[in-house]
Amino acid sequence: MDKTFNYQIDNNLSLREGLANSNLDGRLWNEIGKDVGRFFGDEALVRARIGVEANYLIALSRIGLIRKLSLKEISALKNLHKKIDQKAYIRIKEIEKTLRHDVMSMTQVFKEILKKEKILTDSLIENWIHWSLTSEDVDNIARSILLNNFLKNVYLPNYKKTLLTFIKKINESKDIVIPGKTHLQTATPTLLGKELSVYASRLSEIYQKINNFKIEAKLMGATGNLSAQKNSFPNIDWIKFSKDFIKSFGLVPNIFTTQIDPKNNLVSLFSIIQLTNSIVIDVSQDMRLMIGFGWLKQTVNAKEIGSSAMPQKVNPIDFENSQGNALLSNWILEGLIRQLPVSWLQRDLVDKTIQRNLGLPFGYSTISLISLSKGLERIRPNKENILKELDSDWTIVSEGIQTYLRSQSIPDAYEIIKEKTRGNDFKKEDFKKVIENLNVSDQIKNKLGQITPEKYIGEGKRITNLAISKIKRNIY
Repeated sequence: MDKTFNYQIDNNLSLREGLANSNLDGRLWNEIGKDVGRFFGDEALVRARIGVEANYLIALSRIGLIRKLSLKEISALKNLHKKIDQKAYIRIKEIEKTLRHDVMSMTQVFKEILKKEKILTDSLIENWIHWSLTSEDVDNIARSILLNNFLKNVYLPNYKKTLLTFIKKINESKDIVIPGKTHLQTATPTLLGKELSVYASRLSEIYQKINNFKIEAKLMGATGNLSAQKNSFPNIDWIKFSKDFIKSFGLVPNIFTTQIDPKNNLVSLFSIIQLTNSIVIDVSQDMRLMIGFGWLKQTVNAKEIGSSAMPQKVNPIDFENSQGNALLSNWILEGLIRQLPVSWLQRDLVDKTIQRNLGLPFGYSTISLISLSKGLERIRPNKENILKELDSDWTIVSEGIQTYLRSQSIPDAYEIIKEKTRGNDFKKEDFKKVIENLNVSDQIKNKLGQITPEKYIGEGKRITNLAISKIKRNIY
């Protein structure tokens, strides 16, 4: 990532936690809210706008539309966004009270800084800043840069950390046989590591999609036709200029727009994040179930309190947090997906106020991944309880019995086992009796006697190892 375009504000932020309206800006401020604010806060957007406007002047100079800029001037323009500190931001907000236009307020402060710093001293300041641009040209590029940087610098690193935690836990539990449950009832045995690998495999696919995702932006003027540019300078290829300018920020140009980008690209990204959240919800609730079943233990921290009334409690709070924040992110994303592709004719401002809140779904999705990783770190198999449950109900291998009998052409094999097992709990001794009373050869009986809950795992270990390889490919 070109450091030139890192317009997010620095780390040294402070916020009075108890007054925040959003959990990201309150309880979660130090854990993730600060990082979200650096990329999605309004001050970050202003800095990115300044960066876009400054690079636009440089681009106009490069095509000979305005005078050639010196290396010193180019360097100063590229670093101009760093001048937007809290004082400059407050100045912009003061101007905006009168103008009631955030982008034009920004351009006034842009000019003030240029004059104060003596960066440009000629007519460029008054005539060429924001020349032929619409506010959304600047805003959509600025938001896209910040979103792209957030994904690369915050979201994906936390995503990768969660997947690495999965790999660790899969390796620790790939030989642990657990009861499989379909409809929350006894099914067939499976491997804890294999079940974890399914979730991690799904998440790794999404990780790869986000890592490879190309964010779009547009610079196409008031109604998407580059009319102001073409009218003033008809001999310039403005479509090429637009594409080159967008590409200079590491973004993909979209030239088929109204005044605004139609948001197809953004909605596609939202859908991918939404799927991540849904998988996090899936694994979080299943981990809570396994803890409730007694198959998983959580690391006990003597200083923690699980319940204000019940001292024995070790609540699965990290999985509850991951599920809750993923749900909240999805609720917001669902609304964004419905609304953002819709605009009256060439432009309305409904989307603008909505997009000021883009940090919320991305922030809550990020904390859901962080919480999931924490939860996974704390769990370990409760082997004693698992073995006890496996041994308590041998109907768990009914599938293996009836399918092997059918493979040996035994008539009514399914019905015979169904009659003995459906609705009944069978211990090991009960299954021995069923096998002994079958009208089959001793060879078949011996084969059936070798089927146990611990051994009836099919290709589970191989599938688990293949999943680990796939996850590693997707994240490296």
